[in-house]
Amino acid sequence: MNQTHRPPIYTSGKLAPTGTAAFSGIRADILLGGKQAPMTVMTIKVTPGMGAPVHISHGEDKVFLIGEGRLVFLVDTRKIVAKAGECVFIRKGVPHGFTAVGRAAARMTLVSTPGRHDRFFQAMAALSLPHRMAEVQSVCARFDQAIVGPIVQP
Repeated sequence: MNQTHRPPIYTSGKLAPTGTAAFSGIRADILLGGKQAPMTVMTIKVTPGMGAPVHISHGEDKVFLIGEGRLVFLVDTRKIVAKAGECVFIRKGVPHGFTAVGRAAARMTLVSTPGRHDRFFQAMAALSLPHRMAEVQSVCARFDQAIVGPIVQP
């Protein structure tokens, strides 16, 4: 029997940024991503008063681990204030969004599965400014996302 040895695509160990994506007051350092990644892992800095509008990630579960600052999340119809040391879980298909509150930027780590959210961030960052809604919707459609509301108000 002829077997082909394939080296592992990912090796276990310490993660380091492999790329960045910045848009709408959000800067993400991609720690784990790409087409073969089993999940996406990114560290994200959110400018005060900025964040993600309410959206649905149809095929991804997400965990946000807050490292610094405070964020207001809308999870379905509930507002949740999350601060350093706390975690927020978003099940696929649940409307959600977030805004950094306070005077300082918020920092968090996002783990999303299956892996692809890094490519969504990169596609959003590649759009021309100011963003045209048709282009944003096209990127959302490619990555199974849907914007369903405005940025979360504290």
